[in-house]
Amino acid sequence: MSLQSFNVEIVPESEWESLFEEVIKHKGTAIILGATDSGKSTLIKYLIKRILSKNIKVSLVDSDVGQSSLGLPGTITMKVFSDEKDLEDFRFERMFFVGAINPATKIPQIINGTKRMSDICRERSDITLIDTSGLISGEVGIAFKLSKIKAINPEHVIAVQWHGELEHILGPIETLNIYRIRTPAAAKIRSIATRTLYRKKKFNNYFSKDGTAEFLLYTNEAIFFYKDKPFSPKGGEFKGGTLIGLNHEEDTVALGIVVEITDASITFESPIKSISKINRVVFGDIII
Repeated sequence: MSLQSFNVEIVPESEWESLFEEVIKHKGTAIILGATDSGKSTLIKYLIKRILSKNIKVSLVDSDVGQSSLGLPGTITMKVFSDEKDLEDFRFERMFFVGAINPATKIPQIINGTKRMSDICRERSDITLIDTSGLISGEVGIAFKLSKIKAINPEHVIAVQWHGELEHILGPIETLNIYRIRTPAAAKIRSIATRTLYRKKKFNNYFSKDGTAEFLLYTNEAIFFYKDKPFSPKGGEFKGGTLIGLNHEEDTVALGIVVEITDASITFESPIKSISKINRVVFGDIII
């Protein structure tokens, strides 16, 4: 979902308007489930525009770490929309670095980050929409989605599906408002190459040469984490090009790309202006 995509006319499905009426009637948090390329993002764009047209403040939490629309691959992001002018600047306000594009490898971190972002949005808006990844299959998909729903405790679950492929997840849910929405006819399946190119463009835009500088951080100036555990980085442990999260506590201020690691320091490139408040560095599994 780029800036231009919000300027493209969306042709709504017949059932979307009744879904919109239910969401603004009950407000609260809505988590949107669906397989990869099922049309979740298109539905979310429609809902955001319609909600804003009623002068209702709405937030978006993007927890699709593989094909993030609001933020960057490997991150969970959020933004509050107060009016339609906010659509013209479709960029995240806050970020939580996960460090992987495959959600199955970072399930606890994704659940934690999504809850943190949704808690912030609940305090600042009347309605929160949560976009999710396409991991829905097998025991891992069921456990992942049910654990996320339990942690967030939304008022609504919106299931976008072709032919009942989400029913194994919806079955155990009893106390929430569940809306079953058909995948829009215009939904297109993107190839692996297309999805990879999308991520590459996202990173290229973020790490543009004009806005990126090189920084040196000594290992005694911050706590370093990998797979949610603190460690002491050593030379040769991580490749140049490894993506890192530059954090103040658990909030990710910016991302960086490793240039060099020694036993005493780490050199990285980042668009961040200053590293004076950075007290945690989170290593991911993504190589730029």
